[in-house]
Amino acid sequence: RRLEQRVAERTAEVEARTRELMRSVSELQVLNEVGQAVSSSLDLETVLGTVIARAVRLGEADSGTLYQFDEAQGIFGPRANFGVSDEMIEALRGLHITLGDGPVGSCAAERAPVQVTDVETSSRIGIVWGHGIRSVIAVPLLRDEHVTGALVIRRKLAGEFAPSTVRLLQTLASQSVLAIENARLFKESQAKSEQLAEASKLKSQFLANMSHELRTPLNAVIGLTEMLIEDARDLKRPEEAEPLERILRAAHHLLELINDILDLSKIEAGRMDLHVESFPIGPLVDDVIATIRPVAAKNANEIIVHCAPDIGDMHADQTRIRQALLNLVSNANKFTERGRLTVDVARVTERGRAEITMTVADTGIGMSPEQVGRLFQEFVQADPSTTRKYGGTGLGLAISRRFCQMMGGDIAVQSELGRGSTFTIRLPARIEAAQPTGPLLRRARPERAPKTPVKGSLILIVDDDQTVCDVMGRYLEREGFAVRTATGGREGLKLARELHPAAITLDINMPDLDGWTVLAAIKGDPLLANIPVVLVTIEDNRSRGYSLGATEYLTKPIDRERLIALLREISSPVARKVLLVDDDEIMRESVRRVLEQEQWEVIGASNGRFALEQLAESSPDVILLDLMMPEMDGFEFLLAIRQHPEWRDIPVLVLTAKDLTAEDQKQLNGYVERVMRKNASELGQLLFELGQMLPRSIERGRHARSKEILA
Repeated sequence: RRLEQRVAERTAEVEARTRELMRSVSELQVLNEVGQAVSSSLDLETVLGTVIARAVRLGEADSGTLYQFDEAQGIFGPRANFGVSDEMIEALRGLHITLGDGPVGSCAAERAPVQVTDVETSSRIGIVWGHGIRSVIAVPLLRDEHVTGALVIRRKLAGEFAPSTVRLLQTLASQSVLAIENARLFKESQAKSEQLAEASKLKSQFLANMSHELRTPLNAVIGLTEMLIEDARDLKRPEEAEPLERILRAAHHLLELINDILDLSKIEAGRMDLHVESFPIGPLVDDVIATIRPVAAKNANEIIVHCAPDIGDMHADQTRIRQALLNLVSNANKFTERGRLTVDVARVTERGRAEITMTVADTGIGMSPEQVGRLFQEFVQADPSTTRKYGGTGLGLAISRRFCQMMGGDIAVQSELGRGSTFTIRLPARIEAAQPTGPLLRRARPERAPKTPVKGSLILIVDDDQTVCDVMGRYLEREGFAVRTATGGREGLKLARELHPAAITLDINMPDLDGWTVLAAIKGDPLLANIPVVLVTIEDNRSRGYSLGATEYLTKPIDRERLIALLREISSPVARKVLLVDDDEIMRESVRRVLEQEQWEVIGASNGRFALEQLAESSPDVILLDLMMPEMDGFEFLLAIRQHPEWRDIPVLVLTAKDLTAEDQKQLNGYVERVMRKNASELGQLLFELGQMLPRSIERGRHARSKEILA
């Protein structure tokens, strides 16, 4: 019997240890679950719900509540519950438990667990008595002895909770504190992020508004100063012109600073748009070098340029690329004296992608590795001492790099102190962004040579700033233009209808009727739609301007030479010659009669082969093309002219009775301006479409436009 008793005792001991081990394993599993919940989720309700559920299960209890302490009000409120009826939850929410009040308030006040072994003997927690609860334990949630809440579990059996349960609850309480702290920090971080975002938004708005308000009077200063310089030169008074030229240089420097700040604010606000177009690389490089050459001569710097004549085109934002390259060359010249600037532009293939590299190397002062590390930070120059000696804001390089990154490229730098620096722009040859939209897209057409305006060609200037009207008017009158001005959108529309000018310059920001509305009204009026409109404005929204039909988009202050050259070109008489390709003789005669009444010169061809012969003799402004013809149909004709650089960019308007299939549209896509249904009753619409195409064909090389199929 003694042996049996000893075996039974040993068995009971082993079973007890096994139960203890299983309990320990279960506790570790629960703590691991809770730890994962705390570390992986910032949803406080979910985490605290997990904690209280596991506490009730391991504490062999029937229900539990996790309270959070509201310091402002000094009361505890239930935050998570498990095994608690809706009725009891409502009752708990109605309590106002303060420090020292009941087990919850007492454990918090004492900074230690508090047990009620039998609620029948306690008068302070009667709320749980009616729900069959007999014993309660409350454990404080402490953060550095600072009370943040309490963890409570309840049983329907009277008696004391085991020490192991108390220790477990204290561990879970610590996890709850961590969860609450994480949630608090996350909430504060979110609030701070929102404040920073709002501050950044307000800053960007302020900078944009400030830049606009500064550029408006600065535009007047530059324009009026240029007028005074001209007067001084005309009167042969160089002593008066010299100080005025200083004022003009200072004004342009201030303008560059304002433009940099505005560009940066737009980039930071995510409002900087790219205007992507196809353009030849060589002329862009030539333009940059021509701009910097006079300045380089003052520093006695030699400029060497390597750019292959056949480097071709790229499809990107020409304005931003020019700005970035000019910034690099200007910086190279600024920090180099009696040295050499080398500009190397090349087309390379990297990882199967065609790229354009623009490398600018100088023999100037160079930089240390520490200076290179600070180079692309906004408002930071490589060495603060350079600001005093060379000037500058530290914005140019940062903005140029942002532009390149927006186009899928970057700027890299190598430099050695005292030996010079090398900057390299690397960009995709074709930027797939901000593409023109629409079913039919057309390639760019080379620009025509500028023409001399007919004496007295009328230009209508629409701008609410009288100074702008005066300055622009004076420029244009000196070049032989006749000028009328309007200081508001409504007046501008009225004069456009009365005068039918050769071209219109249009501001955007006007109080009575803004430029967008005026432009839309002009292009929507068949009597005005053919008039070229040049937007001349402080606001930089080129994409919108081109989409509404603007011929060109210039930003203030006005580039006088560019404006005059542009107006010379678009206001000159345009040869209105059309090649009409159609095998239907009756249709050819009907169209010819209508076009000749509108002073079009019409050349006829009965099929594609004859049309090619006509093209070899004379290049028209527009081609009217039928698709279904004998010998060589319209599709074959389009394929043929694509092989000839001098023909392939002539605007083509398809006039057909054929119902186009998806395959037909695919063949036409990118090579025709319009597709119209052949219908004698719609020849008036044909005239309207041709009239819209003609002025645009003059500046086809500037902008690829959206095209649409007209059924």
